[in-house]
Amino acid sequence: MAIYFIDSSALVKRYINETGSVWVLGLFDLTVNNEVFIAAITDVEIIAAITRRSHSGSISITDYQQLVADDIVHEHFLITWSLNHLALILLPLLKVRARA
Repeated sequence: MAIYFIDSSALVKRYINETGSVWVLGLFDLTVNNEVFIAAITDVEIIAAITRRSHSGSISITDYQQLVADDIVHEHFLITWSLNHLALILLPLLKVRARA
């Protein structure tokens, strides 16, 4: 098990096949039991990125509509409301890991 904080540019690779998608998908392999944190704003950024991809023609309107309808961002993530909050959670874990 590992703990990850990923931003929207990484997370979009989970939904749209591009360079890095295989690695990102591996983070969500249930047998590894990773914890993935995202910022609260990530859902807005993901929808914006998917909308841009739809407008540019790199994903179909059908794929766009399905991704937006699926409420994709809230399905598997631990949402942190600010980077300060994330630091409060992760800093003690990092200190323990550094001692190991």
